[in-house]
Amino acid sequence: MKPKTISTLRQSSVSSALASVRVEGLEPSKQLLSELDAYIAGKKTIQEIIQETKGRYVALRYS
Repeated sequence: MKPKTISTLRQSSVSSALASVRVEGLEPSKQLLSELDAYIAGKKTIQEIIQETKGRYVALRYS
């Protein structure tokens, strides 16, 4: 049996999370999907994605 790579584990986690979101009748934004692709590729951490997302929404709230 082939050992799972970090990328494979990340892909599995992202797929599961997106399935849960879609079961609830929601659809993630294109920007979030792009950020999740960067996470799977190891270019971003979840913490970075959360921080950037919060930054976008805080900026919208005060603009």
